[in-house]
Amino acid sequence: MTDESSLTEELDSLDRDDDALAGSHEIVEFAPGIIGQQQAGWLITIETSDGLVQIDTGDQAAASLATIRRRFDQSFSAVIFSHGHQRYNQACREWISTCVRETGRVPRVIAHANLPRRQRRYMETNGLQNRLLERQFRYPAGSLEGRVFPFTQPTHTFTDEFTITTTDRTIDVIWAPSETDDAVAVWLREDRILYGGPSCIPFFPNVGSPQRPVRDPMRWADTLDRLGTYPAETLIGEFGDPVEGPEAIADYLTSTAAALRWCHEAVISLMNAGHTIGEIVNMVEPPSEIFDRPWLQEGYTCIEHVLRDVYRGQFGWWEDLNPTSLHPAHPDAVAREIRTAIGDPSTVLAHAKSLAERGELKLALHVVDLLALDSESSAEVDEAKVMKAELCRRAAKELTASYVTQSLYLHGADQLDPSDD
Repeated sequence: MTDESSLTEELDSLDRDDDALAGSHEIVEFAPGIIGQQQAGWLITIETSDGLVQIDTGDQAAASLATIRRRFDQSFSAVIFSHGHQRYNQACREWISTCVRETGRVPRVIAHANLPRRQRRYMETNGLQNRLLERQFRYPAGSLEGRVFPFTQPTHTFTDEFTITTTDRTIDVIWAPSETDDAVAVWLREDRILYGGPSCIPFFPNVGSPQRPVRDPMRWADTLDRLGTYPAETLIGEFGDPVEGPEAIADYLTSTAAALRWCHEAVISLMNAGHTIGEIVNMVEPPSEIFDRPWLQEGYTCIEHVLRDVYRGQFGWWEDLNPTSLHPAHPDAVAREIRTAIGDPSTVLAHAKSLAERGELKLALHVVDLLALDSESSAEVDEAKVMKAELCRRAAKELTASYVTQSLYLHGADQLDPSDD
């Protein structure tokens, strides 16, 4: 068994019930000769006279290939990477090995020129990425410890557009920077089908992820404008059902771009007026005339995250403007001294409990942190950590519709009070 197979089976053996990207292998037919299976984004298979062209291979090689073989028996001529996030093509090396064994043909691997740099960054930060994924996709802490992602290097890269020409289908792979700077879209000319990739999702765009570097909402909006120039009759997003019809597609693209630009302008206006990000996220009220659409609701991310990325894109790390933050002491030392300075810890616990009972969960979390951040155990500190865990679990249910934020609240709760699992 190859190392790649072992790694894939290791992930498959984990409990994926709460994993937003676990997906399925159910076949969805988009058009004659074009099928998809929803996993970490759509895995799309396109039949051409020169063989199969595959958009993304996911992280479950054997089952994904078996699904495709129920429909097609041709060899694969090309694999297109929609973007460089690990799980979308984690199984690619195993996939290619299987193709070579079955047909003797090595498919081209096509990606944007920025993708190899992303792969290098992920390899350099492998331990960080594993912990990030555990938190974001609700795997038990430590379950991905030591995993190394088996990246596949592209054989062909491009900067703006790459065209695959066959006698029956012309496939244009288009740079579509959005969630990442290596994201692509795919235009199927004869079929009038546009695959938007990570730039097109069925909820508010994933800008401002708490664990990711800055994403530019204005660049994302520009990409949506560019996609709007293609005369598509079907738009396949990264997730969810396709958007059908030119009018519906235009509405989706233009309204999403408008919402992203509104977020940018709102934050810039408040920054110009001297407000910090902590103030801004509690001041902004998105207008219903722009945001009242199903695909602009909070689902994976939330609008507050978008506002934070706009702020980070214009300013440095000193976002609270508190001089104390310029050269902070070690967090453990700070927590210890705050705990020492509190004359009556029971008062802190009582006040945090009172806030929680009134539904003021955000304020209750701030107050309970006066004790809960202390790394040294005591009766009051232990009680504070249990209380904070409960507040985090409530916050995941009551404060946000964002899958990512819910995951981080729940992970934090499990770290504080694993006995509640």
